[in-house]
Amino acid sequence: MTVQAPWPILRQGSTGPDVTALQYLLRGARDQWRGLAADGVFGPATDSIVRAFQDVAGLTVDGVVGAATWEKLTDGQTIGSTVREGDQGEYVEAAQTELVKHGDLKSSAQVDGVFGPGTDTAARRFQERVGLTVDGVVGPATWRQLISRSGS
Repeated sequence: MTVQAPWPILRQGSTGPDVTALQYLLRGARDQWRGLAADGVFGPATDSIVRAFQDVAGLTVDGVVGAATWEKLTDGQTIGSTVREGDQGEYVEAAQTELVKHGDLKSSAQVDGVFGPGTDTAARRFQERVGLTVDGVVGPATWRQLISRSGS
């Protein structure tokens, strides 16, 4: 059985790989947000785009990324964030960032936005370790575990 860890709460001043993944997810959500730096620092620019996303997604606009915001970002429907082998782009970079955090990808040099065989193997290894269906697809259940669990 997979344990459901709580989603991390991110806000202005937060830093780290979950912030970087958040920034990649936001960059992929709208063309006009692609200029957001994926630098792992939740500063004013990230706060502004989080608020814009929350407004577009029909959420409470508070700039705090909690469960409701994470769920909209990773449900695979609101912004189409489900990724698998053959995909490319910002959502893949978000998944790769989380896979590096967990040690399933070995270095940030592997965060290249291309979901190739190495990312597929890493996603499957992660899924197996945490008790998810092992299919290599980073969808809602895998996103939840990637983001909510502490890194290795």
